[in-house]
Amino acid sequence: MNVKLTSNLIKNLTKNMIIILIIGATILSLNFGERTIAKIGYSYTITGEITNTNPYSIFVAVPSNISFEEKTLPKPKDCLSATLDLVNKTPGIVYYSDVFNGKEGFWIPPFTTVKIKIYNYNKTTYDINIDNSQSDYDVVGPAVVDKVKVLDLNTLFKDAEEKGIKIGKFKMYVDGYIVKEDTDSIGIIIPAPIIIKNYDEFYKIVGNGDADIWISSYNTWYEKQLERKGINPNNDNPLIPQDNGVLEPPDNFKIFDVPAMAFTTSSFHPIDFYYIVYKHGSDQIGN
Repeated sequence: MNVKLTSNLIKNLTKNMIIILIIGATILSLNFGERTIAKIGYSYTITGEITNTNPYSIFVAVPSNISFEEKTLPKPKDCLSATLDLVNKTPGIVYYSDVFNGKEGFWIPPFTTVKIKIYNYNKTTYDINIDNSQSDYDVVGPAVVDKVKVLDLNTLFKDAEEKGIKIGKFKMYVDGYIVKEDTDSIGIIIPAPIIIKNYDEFYKIVGNGDADIWISSYNTWYEKQLERKGINPNNDNPLIPQDNGVLEPPDNFKIFDVPAMAFTTSSFHPIDFYYIVYKHGSDQIGN
């Protein structure tokens, strides 16, 4: 009896070991060729104003989670493509002062403006990864990230005008860093990672003695890469959607663009970045 039990135990252990090895090999094959060249982390603070235009008090409930949509910028085909893989996400903390009908929020008296605050103290962090597999000799350019997180105030304050609410004077302060991982050196082009949609002003903050790593426009950098390849973006601008050249963009069409960071470093010392984004009013309500 003991011999049979021992034999069955060995068979089961062998079978489980084979399954583990297969799973391990599958995971390795999926990650093979990918390498983390840097990490990026950032936190933010958002402030703004809400005005009640109604002749009566209103209660404004705050969201339980602040969500951002992701925008993709054009990227040169011959660049070293870099991806942002989430490591740690921390939710924003929304300020509120009262609870009404089980909802957290705040009261706004008639014809009164109140300030709102959204905090994200702990940094959201990402790995900046590239495919490091190589089959031939090649000239390697900078790693290019093309993703941006965008806060749409018209989505956050849905149907604000119909409810007698005006929003404005929004400011987003971003505090972040980029640090090189285990590689001799890195060169990166990375757009401002988080932004307010259709923002009015962008101010970089560069401390005394810090290198100014900012370029004013990601799309301008992209167009220069096309020109370097002999492509004239003025005749065939890939930034503007067209239907075989028949449809022209409307007069109020606004190409999505943001400032970007561009640098090369061999240091493991984090590169800090700070910036402030202003949105004076909501496009929806015409402020």
